Amino acid sequence: MLRNLAVVALIIIVSAVAWRFYTDSQTSQRPRGATQVVLYDVQAKEIEESLEALGSARAAESVTLTASVTEKIEAIHFQQGQFVKQGQLLLTLADDEEQAQLKAAKIELAEQQREYKRIENLVKQKSVSASELDRLQSSIDTAKARIAQAQATIKDRIIKAPFDGLLGLRNVSVGTLLKPGDEITTLDAVSELHMDFDLAEIYLPRIKVGQILSARSVAYPERTFNGEIISLDSRVNPDTRSIKVRAKIDNLDRLLRPGMLLTLDVIDNQRSALMLPEETVFMRANQHLVYKVADDLTVSEQNIKIGVRQNGQVEVIDGLQAGDKIIWQGLLKVKPGSKVEVQTESWRGEQA
Repeated sequence: MLRNLAVVALIIIVSAVAWRFYTDSQTSQRPRGATQVVLYDVQAKEIEESLEALGSARAAESVTLTASVTEKIEAIHFQQGQFVKQGQLLLTLADDEEQAQLKAAKIELAEQQREYKRIENLVKQKSVSASELDRLQSSIDTAKARIAQAQATIKDRIIKAPFDGLLGLRNVSVGTLLKPGDEITTLDAVSELHMDFDLAEIYLPRIKVGQILSARSVAYPERTFNGEIISLDSRVNPDTRSIKVRAKIDNLDRLLRPGMLLTLDVIDNQRSALMLPEETVFMRANQHLVYKVADDLTVSEQNIKIGVRQNGQVEVIDGLQAGDKIIWQGLLKVKPGSKVEVQTESWRGEQA
């Protein structure tokens, strides 16, 4: 029994020694110091420099619809939230009395005109004094004035849309006694929105009328809305040292509404630049560095000068050129002078 146990123990020891020699031989066949990394192929790409600002959107045109007379509402011709065209009928007020006054004024005018023709013939026959024609002409003019007045009062009882726009909530009902100043509804021209925002005076040389911009809203995070600067204030605020800028935002699909908070990016400059992922750059002693990889896969530290930062990328102003390869993943495992093994998954600048 003891003999068998000794044999088993001997076999285990021999196997362990053999495995150790095997693994050591495999390790010795690997290149020492070769660390697997992912490279980034530096390439130029088009970038946009912009100035960011916040502001509230407002309608290009906005009005609260009210009546100018006291009268009962006879009919409502619109729906809440409806888009209407300029001149579209929205509401009519009772006008029976005004229509009667108009009819009476027209009858009076017709009578005065007939009388004028009759007297005119008598004047030609010298049967009546010419001064009678002057009196009748005055009566005709008065009748015409009464007609115009009646038509104006009737017009005051017809409310139409003053411009194309989106109606708000209705605040009245048929039969309501409407008084001057009572709010009927609101109307906003929302196909184009305006927005006022402030920029520091230092940016004044970089902005001008007609400059392109884009707008973003938290309500539509995947959408951008195009616009442009339409006006600059004539003076700088001496307290804040900022200038007020007015922009218009295209909103043909009417997704945005007045009062929404928007983030604006005023496009300042479009140019080509070398851009790197921010994680490829590290700092030492106030220097910005990257690990550059040569054709023979040797690593070296490269000092670079950086520019703008955008969307997780940083611009390289000096120190690299298009076609250079730098380490993107695996920075903590390498050091200058070491060799690396490149993983198949490497990236070019325009894909980042």
